[in-house]
Amino acid sequence: MSKRFTQSDFFLQRIHPVLSRIPLYDYWLLRRKSYLHSSGWFKSFKSGKSIDISGSPVPWFTYGVNELLEERLQKHLSVFEYGSGLGTLWWAERVKSVYAVEHVKEWYDTISEKMPSNVHIMFRNLGKQYINAITENSDAYDIIIIDGRDRNKCAMNAVDYVSEHGIIIFDDTNRDSYSEGILFLKAKGFKQLPYRGFSPIEFMECETSIFYRDENVLGI
Repeated sequence: MSKRFTQSDFFLQRIHPVLSRIPLYDYWLLRRKSYLHSSGWFKSFKSGKSIDISGSPVPWFTYGVNELLEERLQKHLSVFEYGSGLGTLWWAERVKSVYAVEHVKEWYDTISEKMPSNVHIMFRNLGKQYINAITENSDAYDIIIIDGRDRNKCAMNAVDYVSEHGIIIFDDTNRDSYSEGILFLKAKGFKQLPYRGFSPIEFMECETSIFYRDENVLGI
């Protein structure tokens, strides 16, 4: 069945009601025809890795954020990540430079070997070293990603190191424990654009928020 046929009135009114009575038909649709299939969610869930349908790394954000970034990122941008991962490889292909901080030594050793020359990962212990890693490069960043530990404190630090037109991507903003950081960013003049829905691996509703000001690098 083509995508066009399964969306037709004939299919939806005549065929779908009959097929829906067949055991596991709904599961077949999800596996073969749904957004969960085309986005690669099933593959990410099975593997436990943040990957797309082709097996390539993607950021561990909600899919709506990933799609927006894919459309609007520009190659000259600079990125700082609190928390590195396979998604760092995705960023490396799409921006000029990526700086990231990681607190798990074993993961740092593993991921560092896979990174291209435009990625710089720092190992820092949790606490002030981790939070202040963003201060070690004097340049401001166009995109700051808060997806690691001590997120509230990292958000408070980020506002001083984001460029004039930069944005902050804050993951899991649906968690009450991050309300302090969210309120701080809003008090500093950032608007919040939350994206709710599925993300790679996870089967519960997730939320990733973009914090932005006017005339930002994504044009939102």
